[in-house]
Amino acid sequence: RRAPRRESRVLLLVVVAIIGLLASLVIVSLGNARLKSRDAKRLSDMGQVKSGMDIYYSLGSGYPAVADWNTAQTNHAQLSCSGQPAFVVPQDPKYNGDPTFTYTYTAVGTGISGCGSTVYPDYKVRFQTEGITSLGSAGIYYLSPKGLTSTDPYP
Repeated sequence: RRAPRRESRVLLLVVVAIIGLLASLVIVSLGNARLKSRDAKRLSDMGQVKSGMDIYYSLGSGYPAVADWNTAQTNHAQLSCSGQPAFVVPQDPKYNGDPTFTYTYTAVGTGISGCGSTVYPDYKVRFQTEGITSLGSAGIYYLSPKGLTSTDPYP
């Protein structure tokens, strides 16, 4: 009579082990899917930023000051030029106050009057990916009027 009990216990342990293994595989897969989703959002955000910056430039013959960008990004608000809306400045999907995961904007060149404040002739946005994307391996990338690159366009 003891043999059937041992067999059922062993069978139960095997079933629990299989369920644990499957659960761990699902958790790993979900983590990778989340990482890929965040990177896809970053690349989409950079496309929207590029379009928005082109609109901003056409409205004010320059790009915004860092303070204007930072205020709009912090508040996830519209960046406007002389009251004309250009675009909503996005936040990195993993942003939590850690500067590692933020879209860092730098106005480049000498400021001139425009958009009701100061505008600049060039810009760069620094961002970081977590995994392999169409840009390459995980790492730091830059957006500028010239496009996306892995090297700082204005060191």
